[in-house]
Amino acid sequence: MKKGKSNKGIIIAGLGLLAVVGWWSLAGGGAAAEKVPTRIVQRGPLEISVLQGGEIRALHNNEVKSEIEIPTKILSLIPEGYLITEEDVKDGKVLIELDSTDLKTKIETHEIDFQTTVSNYIDADENREIQRSENQTLVRDTKQVAIFALMDFEKYLGREVTGAILTAAKLPPDVEAFEKYADVLETQANTTVNTEAAIAKRNSSAKDGTPKKAALPAPVSEMIDFSPFLEQKAQSDGEAQQKLRQLEDDLLLHRSELALAKQKVESSKRLAEKKFVTAAQMENDLVSYDKVQLSVKTSETALALFKKYEFSKQCATLLAAYREALNKLQRTIRANRSRMAQAETRFSTAKRRYEMELAQRENLELQLKACVIKAPQAGLVAYGDLNASSSYNYNNSIEEGATVRLRQTLLTIPDMSQMGVRVNVHESQIKKVRIGQPVKVRVDAEPGKELDGRVAELAVLPDSSSSRYTPNLKVYPCTIHINGYHPWMKPGMNAKVEIIVDQLADVLYVPVQSIEVEQDHHFCYVSNNGSLERREISTGLFNDEFIEVRDGLKGGEAVALALPKKAEADMGTTGKPESETGAPQKSQPSKPKEKAVALAKP
Repeated sequence: MKKGKSNKGIIIAGLGLLAVVGWWSLAGGGAAAEKVPTRIVQRGPLEISVLQGGEIRALHNNEVKSEIEIPTKILSLIPEGYLITEEDVKDGKVLIELDSTDLKTKIETHEIDFQTTVSNYIDADENREIQRSENQTLVRDTKQVAIFALMDFEKYLGREVTGAILTAAKLPPDVEAFEKYADVLETQANTTVNTEAAIAKRNSSAKDGTPKKAALPAPVSEMIDFSPFLEQKAQSDGEAQQKLRQLEDDLLLHRSELALAKQKVESSKRLAEKKFVTAAQMENDLVSYDKVQLSVKTSETALALFKKYEFSKQCATLLAAYREALNKLQRTIRANRSRMAQAETRFSTAKRRYEMELAQRENLELQLKACVIKAPQAGLVAYGDLNASSSYNYNNSIEEGATVRLRQTLLTIPDMSQMGVRVNVHESQIKKVRIGQPVKVRVDAEPGKELDGRVAELAVLPDSSSSRYTPNLKVYPCTIHINGYHPWMKPGMNAKVEIIVDQLADVLYVPVQSIEVEQDHHFCYVSNNGSLERREISTGLFNDEFIEVRDGLKGGEAVALALPKKAEADMGTTGKPESETGAPQKSQPSKPKEKAVALAKP
């Protein structure tokens, strides 16, 4: 690398000497070859680089932003350029103080609403517990009514007969079965309904055009013939069996009395024929017989009516009462579910409202604390956003009395331990630049000092802000990381970076201004016995000063540094060489770049 630098210095010195000699001869009016300065074709190492100018920036910035949601004003502000120390951070040094008058008024107004929200939240919670207790009481009372109805049924028919009838009617036949039935109802009532799924199912049914009805259990006929159950002799008889036996016993007793009355009448008739009893006695016996006969018919009718009507009616009444108690239990559980859902909804709404108000209250308190901004870390204080444009920082100036908005950057504290350079690479050079390539950095504030770095970031798309005013200019932002820590380096310093894209070991190279491009072909003018020979060459890689020659030239040959026609035109106009007219002998930095664009297609 040192050898390449020494060769480069020798070449530049030789170039200057040859240019002076050529221009003096040109002023004397020699041949065409003597009027044009030349340069010897050199062989040696060639460093291919991309030279760009940029600005020093910190790689990591701690931006202090406004956390106040409403626009507020700056009351006090620390001077720009103040160096925050570790002791300032420890002591909590105040950097900015914002006006909190409007914020305090907003907090007081919100506190009134917050207390009302807290009261509603507590009330909704208590009402939910009250509703839950009322629901339990209603269910318990309804269960008790149903159990009493079941007990009345069992009392009338007996447990076994009642169980048989209720089983036929598909109802809980005993208390244990009833408890299980009630538990199932409560479980179904407490199951959360998926509203979205129900709506989606309803919508799909509507699209099909055939609405689907909910599946209902098979209907059970409530008309039951209870007569067969009357003849069953169970171990646990009920009131019906007792009354049946009572009616049968009355009928049997009246029939016995009828048989006795009949015998007595027959005996009275025989005695009356023999004149042993009077006619009146005979009539009394006949009346008694008729009475007993009527009692038998009455007992028979009462027994028949009980078997055919009264028993069935009483069984149906008791069964209906039991079924209605079960239905009432179901309705009560569903009504309890509805009331509980309303109470839960009111509670959830009050809870969400409370949480929102609480979060807003905490947010307002944080904003009040954020009105006083203290030093977060050690570093140099800069106003505004260092990465923003100058027009943006001008429109959002940071000063006492200025109004700031939410999330606006007030101060920037750069991390001075890691610095870099941000440059814009022209689209003609972007193909050469790769992430990780070494870079040489020269800072204008420290002339003669060269720093090392590397390409860390390279944009994929061109910078939109640069193309806003110059649409034809396409540049790609690139970030260079500088190695090491340099205390003298400050953000905003101008710097030049040289991105090393390749190192050619042993090649021929000539100055870029000696190349002429015509229809994608490259030519140069070679000095040959006092005249200039136009020769086509094949070129390779290049930098801002030199270009690689792959074919067409040999080492030691002299090539013209300017086109002959251009040199002659200059002589015809001024009569003096360019060095005496005040024009620079070397091209401006922009000209090699323009020529490099044309040379991009070797």
